[in-house]
Amino acid sequence: MAETIVIVEDDESIREMLRYYFQTVGYAFRGYDSGEALFAGEGDAPPPALYILDIMLPGMDGVEILRRLRAGAATAQTPVIFLTARTAEMDRVAGLEAGADDYVVKPFGIMELQAR
Repeated sequence: MAETIVIVEDDESIREMLRYYFQTVGYAFRGYDSGEALFAGEGDAPPPALYILDIMLPGMDGVEILRRLRAGAATAQTPVIFLTARTAEMDRVAGLEAGADDYVVKPFGIMELQAR
């Protein structure tokens, strides 16, 4: 069974490009356009191998999603990468201090994202 990547990204074109790429290289994929959709849609699904979260989302932002994931017993140790347009050093530091494992700035290279 393929490892799963979950992405929360409100830009459908980015979400679909990531879906296509990761499925092409052998990953299963679940995508959501908001934090609310993530928590409603995951239900009893097993935790993924990785979460990729945008920070600037409608409703619940990526930092709040990360806090909730880190508070959950099943998802507390799952790696999280922020994929965001926020480029300031303070934004990167805040994202990492919030508990993200990595921080990638848009625009991004898909091969760099896969390597991370």
